Amino acid sequence: MCFGLSRRRGYGGGYGGPGYGPRPVIVQTHHHGHHGGGMMGGPRPCGPRPGFGGGGFGGPGRHGYGGGGRGGGWGGRGGRCDSSKHATMEDILSTLSITLGTGIGLSCALAAGAGLLAHWGYFIRGHRSMEVFNILVVHGVTLMLLFIKSVTSLGFAKGTTAHLAISSSYFAGLFTSIVVYRLIFHPLRRFPGPVPAKMMKPYIMWLNRDWKLHERYLEMHEKHGDFVRVGPNDISIVNLDAITKIHGPQTKCTKRNTGFYDALRTKGELNLDSLSHNEVHRDRRKVWDQALGSKALERYEEETRTVLRTWLSRLEEVQGKPINASHYAKLIPFDNMGRVGYGRDFGTVRDGREDRMLDLIETTFKLGSRLGQTPWPLVFLAKLPRMGMQKEFEDLGVRLVDERIAVDSDESHDMLKYFLDDYKSEKPKSFFNVNIMYSDSQAILIGATDTISCTLGYAFYYIARDARLRQRLYDEIAPMHCKTLEGEFAVTDLNKLELLEAVITETLRMYAPAPINGPRMAPPEGVTIDGTYIPGDVTLCTPIHCYHRSHKYWRYPNEFIPERWTTRPELIIDRRAFLPFSYGRYDCVGRRLAWNVLRLTIAYTLWNYDFEFASGEDGKTFEEEAKFQLIIKPAKLDCVFTKRPETRV
Repeated sequence: MCFGLSRRRGYGGGYGGPGYGPRPVIVQTHHHGHHGGGMMGGPRPCGPRPGFGGGGFGGPGRHGYGGGGRGGGWGGRGGRCDSSKHATMEDILSTLSITLGTGIGLSCALAAGAGLLAHWGYFIRGHRSMEVFNILVVHGVTLMLLFIKSVTSLGFAKGTTAHLAISSSYFAGLFTSIVVYRLIFHPLRRFPGPVPAKMMKPYIMWLNRDWKLHERYLEMHEKHGDFVRVGPNDISIVNLDAITKIHGPQTKCTKRNTGFYDALRTKGELNLDSLSHNEVHRDRRKVWDQALGSKALERYEEETRTVLRTWLSRLEEVQGKPINASHYAKLIPFDNMGRVGYGRDFGTVRDGREDRMLDLIETTFKLGSRLGQTPWPLVFLAKLPRMGMQKEFEDLGVRLVDERIAVDSDESHDMLKYFLDDYKSEKPKSFFNVNIMYSDSQAILIGATDTISCTLGYAFYYIARDARLRQRLYDEIAPMHCKTLEGEFAVTDLNKLELLEAVITETLRMYAPAPINGPRMAPPEGVTIDGTYIPGDVTLCTPIHCYHRSHKYWRYPNEFIPERWTTRPELIIDRRAFLPFSYGRYDCVGRRLAWNVLRLTIAYTLWNYDFEFASGEDGKTFEEEAKFQLIIKPAKLDCVFTKRPETRV
C-alpha cells in the first residue's frame, strides 16, 4: 500500500479498497478537483457500467476534498472522470467514511497479522530475555517511523489516529497470540497454577506487592501440589527428587538463559553466584574456598570477637532501655564483613546507626525482588548507564577493592588477600582482571551481611520470647567459656553444643535467608522429576521456604521446635528437605562463616546479658511485617538487655 500525492496541496488516493476493474487506476486531483482514486484496486475505468471502486484518502484540492468521486464507492455507478463536476457534501462525507473504513481497516488487519507472525516466527523460537533491549529499540524505531509517515501523509489529527489504530492492532495481534498460545498450546498447559501466572510474568511481581512472595509460593503449592506453573514458561517444584535432578552434581540444568543472572554484571563481569559456565564457576569457587577455608576461618574468628566486644560495650551503654534487636542483627554481620572481607572497621555497631552502604545493599535487593521473577526489566536496565543508587553501589564495590589494593601487605588476612594473590600470580585460576574482583566485591557485601542478619534477627526473636529457652542455652554455653581461650568462647567448643546448634538450625528452617532460590533452565531434552516429565528449556525453581514448611517433610512445620533436631527426631519426616544454603555445586560458599558468626554472637550475648521483649512488644508485628526482598528482611523487634551480675565483658 502507498500514498498517491495530489498535484496541489493535497493527498490523493491512499489505502484504496479492492476494485474490480481490469487494472488499477490512479486519479490525481486538479486545482478544483475532488477525485482521488485508490492505488490498491482503484476504480473501474470511466464508463457507464457500475463497478466497485477503491476509495482513498482524497487529499485537499484548492477548494475541497477529493475522495474517490462517484466512481469510487462500493457499488457506485461508473461515470466520467471529469474534474469540472463538483461532488456534493454528502458524497464527500460518504466517501471519506468508506475510505477510512477500508484503508485503515486493511492496514490494521495487516498489522494484526504482523503481530501474530512476530510471535510465531520470532518470540517463541528461543530465549529472548537477553534481547529485550534490541527488541524494544526495534519496536520503538518502527513505531516512530510509522508515526512520522502517517502524520506526513494524513496530517496530524488523522495521522495520529491512523498510527494509534495500526500500532494497537499490531500489539493486539501479538498479545492475543501470546495469551492463546500460553493457555492452549504451550507445552506446560497441563500444569496447574494461577491462570494469570500462565499468561504473563508480571503476575508474580503483583503477588509480591506486599513483600510476601515466599508465602504466596507456599499457598500456591498447598493448593496445586508439587508442580505449579508460576509463569508462562516457569515451573515451581516442591519434591525432593527435584533437588537432585536440578541442583545435584550430575544435573544438566543450568543458569544460562534464565535472564536473572545475566543481568547481574559489574564492569562486564559476573560474580561467583551468577556464573553459569561450570568450569569457570569451578575455578572461581576454588579461590573462594581458600578464602573461606578452615585456616582462614580461624583467623576470621578473632575479627568476629573484636566486633562482638564492641557489641557488648554498646549493650552496656543502653542496658535496661529498649533497643531494636533487628537493627543490631544487621550491623553486627556488616561490621564483621568489613573486617573479614576488606580488613576495615565500618564502625556501625559502635555508632549504633546504619552506614550508607547498607542503604545501597537494601535498594539493590528491593529492585531484584521486584523484578527478579520477571528478568527482562533487569536486562533492559543493565544495558543502560548506571544511575542513582545502582551506580553508587557499583562504585562502592570498586572503591573498596581499589582502597584494599592500595594498602596491600603480607600482613593482611582478609578475603580480598586471596583474590589478589590469584590476580597477581603468573597463571591466575580465575581473577584474570581487576573487574572480576570488582564484581565479586559486591558478592562479599551482600552474602556476608544480609544472609547472616536474617538468621540472627530471628534467633534473637525466638530466644527473647522464651525465658526457659534462654536459661537452657545459658546453662549449655557457660561451661564453654574459657575452655580453649582464656576469657573467650571458641568455635571449636561451641559447635559441639547440641541445643545451640538446634536453635540455629530450627531458625534456619523457619526462615531460610533466601526463601526462593535462583532459577535454573531445564536441558533441551527435558527432565523427569518423580515420574513427571518437564519439557526442555523451561525455567525451574525449588523454593526453599516451601520445602521447610511442607507437611510432607516435617511434623508441625510452622512451629519453632528446636527439639526436633535433638530429643524429638520423630518431628522430622525427611531431613533432606532442610536446604537453607541450597545444594550442589552452587551452594552457599560462606555457610561455615555464617555458622561461626551466629554461634559466637549468641554465645557472647547470652553469657553477658539476659534479654527479653520490651514492654509493649509481643512479636506479632515482627512476624507480620517481615519482607521478602530476595533475602528475608526481619521487621523491628524491641528488646531490653540486662547485664548478668556474675559476668564481665
